[in-house]
Amino acid sequence: METLPNDKRFLGVIRTLSDRVANQIAAGEVVERPASVIKELVENSLDAGCGSVTVSFRNGGKSLIEIVDDGDGMSRHDALLAFDRHATSKIESVDDLKSVSTLGFRGEALPSIASVSRFRLTTCKPGSSTGVEVVMEGGKLKEAKDAPPIHGTCATVRDLFFNTPARRKFLRSESVESAHAQEAVTRQALSRPDVAFKLIKDGKTLIDAPSGAGDDAFKNRVSALFGRGSIDELAKIEHKSAGMLVDGFISRPGVNRASREAQYVFINGRFVRDRIIYSAILDGYRSLMPKGRHPLVFLRLTIPPERVDVNVSPTKTEVRFVDGRSVRSLVSGGIFRALNMVEGGGDSNNSFAQADVPLKADTWEKPVTQTLSRSFAEPLASYAEPAAIEQTPLGKGEPTDNADAPQQTLSHFDSAISGNFMPVGQVFKSFLVLEDGDRMLILDQHTAHERVLYERFTLKYREGNADAQELLFPVEIELSGRDAGFLKKSLNDFKKLGFYLEEFGSDTFILRAVPLLLGEGDHKSVILDILDGVARLEGGFSFDVIAENAINIMACRGAVKAGDVLNKEEIESLVVQLKKCALPYTCPHGRPVTLTIDKDDLLKGFLRK
Repeated sequence: METLPNDKRFLGVIRTLSDRVANQIAAGEVVERPASVIKELVENSLDAGCGSVTVSFRNGGKSLIEIVDDGDGMSRHDALLAFDRHATSKIESVDDLKSVSTLGFRGEALPSIASVSRFRLTTCKPGSSTGVEVVMEGGKLKEAKDAPPIHGTCATVRDLFFNTPARRKFLRSESVESAHAQEAVTRQALSRPDVAFKLIKDGKTLIDAPSGAGDDAFKNRVSALFGRGSIDELAKIEHKSAGMLVDGFISRPGVNRASREAQYVFINGRFVRDRIIYSAILDGYRSLMPKGRHPLVFLRLTIPPERVDVNVSPTKTEVRFVDGRSVRSLVSGGIFRALNMVEGGGDSNNSFAQADVPLKADTWEKPVTQTLSRSFAEPLASYAEPAAIEQTPLGKGEPTDNADAPQQTLSHFDSAISGNFMPVGQVFKSFLVLEDGDRMLILDQHTAHERVLYERFTLKYREGNADAQELLFPVEIELSGRDAGFLKKSLNDFKKLGFYLEEFGSDTFILRAVPLLLGEGDHKSVILDILDGVARLEGGFSFDVIAENAINIMACRGAVKAGDVLNKEEIESLVVQLKKCALPYTCPHGRPVTLTIDKDDLLKGFLRK
């Protein structure tokens, strides 16, 4: 074997990193934020066979995280060895990676967390009279000593990222990190309804979910985490195919959200995010789900471990399937069958399949004048001039960036439409045709009315005097702890939008009034969609950011839909109001409002010129 020379002139630049440096590099992948620490440590507790786990944290998890479980503890030898990189009790050989059945298996979590925190581990092997306490600081062993015996393990993490200030600097606000921490525990609690979970934030209990058994255990866990009323919006799913099983709950037709925040998918007890499954979910709903909307799902997939690879990323939330097509068929087929068993589901001709926004079947055929009487058929005297909207940070329309969209002439209506425009009629119950001099205009009635309502809502919000109508029957809304906490602090801000809510218990609210321009519809889902948008925000933000999203939602819900029949007077009223808009080119989402066709183009098309 060739020996390397000692002369420095011949020394290379490649060197082996120390364990401490390697652990901090691994921590960059495994430990993204306090919620990542909670996830990894709770997974260890579940793999240890615990029957209950308590998670406590302070200051969003930045200063303290503590996980206490009653699972099988460790001996002194194992407790020390657990802080070595790639030391694990879960696997032994390469073959074991082909059929991983535990949540953890990489042996990276403990050393990675310990390398960027002050870590204390107290544990005791079952039947032992003496426990052990191991103290690590920045990846270095500070102390290992005997401790009183306990039943299980207690892991305490303090001062996360204390030795990596750049990482600590990029943590979000306490409220944002707390929300992520709560979400991490929610996912784990959903995955194991047979285990009792408790979450304590700054001394206050946010989650207290007892363990359950039997067929109703998962149902009861969903109810405990999301409120008893959530079950009423869900349908049971259970379907077997190709040696696999999918079961759980999915939202009934007409119940949906603006994002995937309420989609929880587990494979063999592991929370995952997978494009194949997300696509299969939408495919299962087919025409029952409006474009841009997402159903609520709580799905558990049981797949033979050898048919799914979980060793894809350090966070272990990504997976690869041996046969992705069969998994897609399992999920989409199961959802489609479950919906067909729900009253009103599976009918491609029902109102949910045809409407842009779901409506109750008993309101679908109501005359359009009843729906519009308070929105675009109201007097114009109180409507703002364009300048009043242009000066606000809300209401900035942007053109669509769809490169495949047909080329269109977008006209500003102050100059494009004269005072002598003539409504020709309505086509496909969706588009309005106008004749104006030597041109023909085709308006999308939904996007046009959406723009009108958007600017009206914006002005009302800025003036702080949104008109509201009291509900004849107040609506009860039960929320998660995270959403309830935010809403309690924002009741006055919601009043500026026209929503009058009051507390009705710890996580329950009563909706007594809604914006006048919003009209009829599912007002509860509007509130839920607004709160979904809040959950996706990162860092500090003003309520104006939330208000803009809320106004988008309200304008879309309150506008006339494709399929609504408009008479001549309503068409004229809508066009006149659109002319008064500051930005009438597009709807708030960027879709064009109008197409313009010149008379000369028509003549050329018919070879008359």
